[in-house]
Amino acid sequence: MKRTQNFLFIIVLTLLSLYLNDLYINVDAEKYLIDKKLKLELVVEGLEQPISMAFLDNNDIIVLEKKGKVQRVFNNTISPSPVLDISYKVDSMRERGLLGIAISNGNNEIYEKSNKKERDVYLFFTELISKSDNFNFPCVLELCNKNNLVINSLYKYEFHDGKLVNPQLLLRVPINSNASLAHIGGVITISSDKVIYITSGDGNVCRNYESCKFSISEGLLNSQTSNSEYGIKPSGSGGILYLDTNDGVNNHIPIFGHEYPLNLYYAYGIRNSFGIDFDPVTGYLWDTENGPEFGDEINLVEPGFNSGWAKKQGMWPIIDYAQLSVDLLPGQTRGYNSNVQKQEIQNFENLVDFGGKGKYSDPEFTWNYPVGVTAIEFFNSSAYGEEYRNDMFVATFNDGLIYNFNLDKDRKNLDLNGKLTDKIANNDDELSDIIFAKNLSSITDLETGPDGFLYVVSPSKGTIWRIVPS
Repeated sequence: MKRTQNFLFIIVLTLLSLYLNDLYINVDAEKYLIDKKLKLELVVEGLEQPISMAFLDNNDIIVLEKKGKVQRVFNNTISPSPVLDISYKVDSMRERGLLGIAISNGNNEIYEKSNKKERDVYLFFTELISKSDNFNFPCVLELCNKNNLVINSLYKYEFHDGKLVNPQLLLRVPINSNASLAHIGGVITISSDKVIYITSGDGNVCRNYESCKFSISEGLLNSQTSNSEYGIKPSGSGGILYLDTNDGVNNHIPIFGHEYPLNLYYAYGIRNSFGIDFDPVTGYLWDTENGPEFGDEINLVEPGFNSGWAKKQGMWPIIDYAQLSVDLLPGQTRGYNSNVQKQEIQNFENLVDFGGKGKYSDPEFTWNYPVGVTAIEFFNSSAYGEEYRNDMFVATFNDGLIYNFNLDKDRKNLDLNGKLTDKIANNDDELSDIIFAKNLSSITDLETGPDGFLYVVSPSKGTIWRIVPS
């Protein structure tokens, strides 16, 4: 009898152990979520600066760490060894690093479970290279790499036996300048027609009046893709690029012409973007964009979209270099100052349109102060009820907020009410009705998992959270 009792005790203990290993850790919802019908769960902690993620299956996540490791989180546990470690070839200074991931048939598409074991995985990162590297595309090495021999690269890998293998170089940008130090963007996603889209920042950081003046007149912002008519020709910076997932070539009819790399541009005039996603209802592409000290944006990105940078940010024209500076000189104001009236772009200077092929439009939403807007995710799930189905979620880095936006009937505009009908957030109080989650520290990625729940990446905490019904 005693042996039987011991045996039963062991069985119960084993089952309890298995249950606890599978159990997500519940977190005090009052502190984080506005909707009390939802709760926050900790998926995993202990990651080192996680930046973005993609799903292989339920409870099976591939996570990028900024310094160069690709981790696998399986059943809420970090695997003992990385899926890939390219720390030796990744430059992670400032905004550089291992930045973007997309999985074929696993990101923004209907999940195909049968392809779990053999998948194509795309990575975008700032790569340390040597002069002996072969670029395999029209580029003179000395022009590509004047700054510490780094370049931003897109690779295709095969996921095989739990590892990423057989890397294939698809793209390196910029091709004709040293614009790879900062403002890299680096978010990637795959459309339903197997085209990969990449956010590519303008490569520039100017911090004071003189450096901003130089950058616009002679430096990196003196470029056609930053709306300088006689500036540097397109180099792959300052826009959204698109190319075929298999061969790294744009097999569509180019929007702006056949000259490389202009033929890779889907949109331009973008300062720096950390978020793109497709509306699952319409197929329209949307992005987020970071302004200097004002004018963070949410944009509907139609083919040929010109976001206006560096002649306009948010709703405001750039009429003084001081608007771009961290420190203002006496008497100077930034674009979001209440005394600056909204102006039509034609009132101060024309934008580059590449022979009428580019089209400027104001953002669908903008903040008049920096929030560090990052991820954008269309929630194609009914896991939280029809109230949230196909809504837009947008995250911020500075204060760890997630905003919830409804769209209008045509889904080309956000459905905004009250003081937000002008599409401008003037202060935190105006945003109270659209806050979905708060106090999540910095956020760099939002993804809808195969289970239909929203997952959140926080690099400063080294964590992934998910939001579930309570």
